[in-house]
Amino acid sequence: MNGNNRGIVLCFLVYLVLCGTIVSIIEMPWLKIPSGSAFKVNMSEIAVNNPGYNTFNFTKASSVILWNATVPGYCGISGFCYPFEEDSVMATLLTGTWGKRCYQMNPITPGSGFGNSTTEFNMARHTPFYLAIAGSVLLLMTWIIGICSCCNHDCGKCTIYSVIAVFLTLGGVVFAAGVVLLFLFSNDEASCMQRICNAETSFDIGNCELGWTTYVAAISVFFTLLLAICSCVLANKTPLRNKGLSHPVREVRSANKRMMQSAA
Repeated sequence: MNGNNRGIVLCFLVYLVLCGTIVSIIEMPWLKIPSGSAFKVNMSEIAVNNPGYNTFNFTKASSVILWNATVPGYCGISGFCYPFEEDSVMATLLTGTWGKRCYQMNPITPGSGFGNSTTEFNMARHTPFYLAIAGSVLLLMTWIIGICSCCNHDCGKCTIYSVIAVFLTLGGVVFAAGVVLLFLFSNDEASCMQRICNAETSFDIGNCELGWTTYVAAISVFFTLLLAICSCVLANKTPLRNKGLSHPVREVRSANKRMMQSAA
């Protein structure tokens, strides 16, 4: 396989892992609470989202009741979905909006779409989200560089594959850090894993189970780092254009120096 074909294949594989990270950010089923599972409903959340609703008489506004999930609920790096139908009373009480059961974070206004949340930065909720976006942006830049590698393999004192290896490593590590923080902050009250899955400790998924998006993210990170290793191998096998010019220059200078010494 010649240099151009290697660049095309590498560019295509980077595109695939880029699509995998974007899908894992947009789609919510990282964790899934099955239908029929016991779901903890925080009555203080209902009171905040529905300040004028006082039909139910609860002894304490902060009490927690158990309610069976009627449909699967989801928790993702960009939002979550309550385990109730969109037109159900419980979904309306939890969200404060009729016909809505899902919340999707907006990277520009991070607090919007989370009921009583403010637009202030929250480490448990926003850090994994923004790290995942940063990792995908780095992979997007890698893909653009990969397109350039189809035409030019030399970028001066290094090969284009060396640059690709660096960006792939950075993108994979940053995205993986966002995934790790998502599970690290699972017991935080602002985390969807605590809200949907009733997680009690870090890296606890409560009564949820792993969804297909988690596997897509893990496979994307694995192949990103694998492509970084392959790019390092290609960088060692790709000769530099100006590499062969340095040795003759040194040999000519050494010969001239010897001639001057012998003449003296």
